[in-house]
Amino acid sequence: MKKLILLLLLCSCIVVGCASEDFKVYRTKSFQYGEIVEIEEGDKLQLFKDSLYLVSEVTFPDNDLKGQIEFRKINPNLLSNKRELLDLTNLESSTVLLQSFSSGSNPSGEITIFNPHKQVGIIESPEKYIPISPKMKQEKGDYIGTGTFTNGENVIMFFEETNRIYTLTRWDEQKKINKEATLTAITKEKNLSVENMAVFEDEIYVYSYKSNKVYVISQDLKLLHAWNIEGEMRKAVPGKWSSPIEFAIQRELHELFIYNYVQPEQGIYQLTKTGLEKLEYGQEKYKDMYLCANGRFNSLYEKQIIPIDSNEVYQKVLTADGDYYFTTSKDLSHPQKEPEEGKAYLNKVSKKNLPSFIDSLKSKE
Repeated sequence: MKKLILLLLLCSCIVVGCASEDFKVYRTKSFQYGEIVEIEEGDKLQLFKDSLYLVSEVTFPDNDLKGQIEFRKINPNLLSNKRELLDLTNLESSTVLLQSFSSGSNPSGEITIFNPHKQVGIIESPEKYIPISPKMKQEKGDYIGTGTFTNGENVIMFFEETNRIYTLTRWDEQKKINKEATLTAITKEKNLSVENMAVFEDEIYVYSYKSNKVYVISQDLKLLHAWNIEGEMRKAVPGKWSSPIEFAIQRELHELFIYNYVQPEQGIYQLTKTGLEKLEYGQEKYKDMYLCANGRFNSLYEKQIIPIDSNEVYQKVLTADGDYYFTTSKDLSHPQKEPEEGKAYLNKVSKKNLPSFIDSLKSKE
């Protein structure tokens, strides 16, 4: 009997040990405005279709060039008990960069995959990776935007720089192109550029600095609207690699906006079914509603911008529930303690506590 008990204890230790190796479970702690839990250093916070995940760096478990990424779904209590693995099948090097298309309130949740200086594919979700072949890249150029439709199809915008051709491609669930068209053919305009793109309510939104318009394109790649950019935003000049004009979604309200994040005083515009409408501050439905983007909270109720300390905060997401999640190197449950090397934390501020938390950020200005 003693031998049996000893054997059972040994087996349980082995099981616990394996579980701990696969899933490091940390105890949730409290800080002044919410909850905090330790995570693995290097994990990135990512929102896919309104579900929150921690995304690992790419690993190569078989010591070949078959990469693998781990996704851990985050529950409202910050704990995770579900792990999903996704294979990256077309890597030519073990040097891999993950670059998120999303940033805070950006509508797109996809991740782009780079080998050294080379785009090789897009992660649409923890279950779907779209590899981009060298032949396709040679024909269509770099991909510069993407989005996912509710039926599981995807859209990817390519830019062939030599001839300055923008091509929209629609992909089916089997990761094959089933429709494509150039932006010139869709809009019947030649003087075009693409600085930003978003998919919202199964429609594609494209901002062009050259034409100073927002184009609304259907899932079938047909032009629905071409809306002029008005006011001071017409003067916004893009940089070499990016534009100050961005799309942003308020997930609680399910509303899409566009604004100049470098000069937000130019105004925030809502994209409606009839065009661009400049936001009027003071509306009751926008009380305690924010856009979280580019290291700031932008209030939709009053003309106010609250910076987030970029030295302490890495990824950040404002969810459809109005809760704010962000990662830090600092343990906010011990705010006086210096960050420890190799430590990282996931934090949650509930919707109820968010106004107080933002007030605390104002006091640091």
